[in-house]
Amino acid sequence: MNATLQRDEFFGCRLGARALGTYSLSVTRYEPGAVIPWHVHREPYATVVVSGSYLEETTTGSRHCRERDVVVHAGDERHADTFLHGNTTCLNVHGMAFDRSVLLSNPRTGALASNLIDEFRRPDAHSPMAIEALMLELFVTAARFVSPSQTPRWLADVRRLLQERFQEPLTLSALSATVDIHPGHLARAFRQHYGTTVGGMLRELRVAFAKQRLASAAPLREIAIDAGFADQSHLTRTFRRSTGVTPAAFRRALRSSRSTMRGPFKTGADRVE
Repeated sequence: MNATLQRDEFFGCRLGARALGTYSLSVTRYEPGAVIPWHVHREPYATVVVSGSYLEETTTGSRHCRERDVVVHAGDERHADTFLHGNTTCLNVHGMAFDRSVLLSNPRTGALASNLIDEFRRPDAHSPMAIEALMLELFVTAARFVSPSQTPRWLADVRRLLQERFQEPLTLSALSATVDIHPGHLARAFRQHYGTTVGGMLRELRVAFAKQRLASAAPLREIAIDAGFADQSHLTRTFRRSTGVTPAAFRRALRSSRSTMRGPFKTGADRVE
């Protein structure tokens, strides 16, 4: 028998919650290897993967949900979840009437996810309005979502090449030659289907790789080359453009947060890991 969960009810360890305007936000953590049985949520909601990853099974297929992905759930969708390597933390948001369930995974959606996380972490008097704007944009993005089955195979091949070879000096001309498509047509179709340019996705993949490496003690020049940047200066310019801070500042903040907090969130009396 499937469990039926009401608003703000989730499996896992609840770490904190906030009400911002008409939206309710809660953070849950799941241990590696945790399995959640088939269940439904009565109301629609969105899940932001703050850290970690998990596999979600539905009646129509499966979703591999990774960090900064957003999973939009329609009400009463039946699904089950299996959590993979390491702890997984999710931010769940109720309050938007999503009428379809989709996995949104691209740099544009990742930016929305980051902004939602920031509003939860550091709310102020304007946060209810900010959450409303972000959720409306998320609603439109979900409504316009083109399923993978509607994406031309050659376009999916280009995206896969970017994900597998982002550290290489790829160019639009080289990618278009690989799939035998005119560069102009490739550029237009890519932006239409994925909400960003080929160059934009390439930059975000390299920045995401650099963020992971910045948790280590590796020199910045080594991280820059490994991520596919021309040199350390190229990494710094692109990283600051994408995140608003330099790689060095990001590394300092990362080390500081690890030494002063047990996790990425604090919410009043709650400590959210």
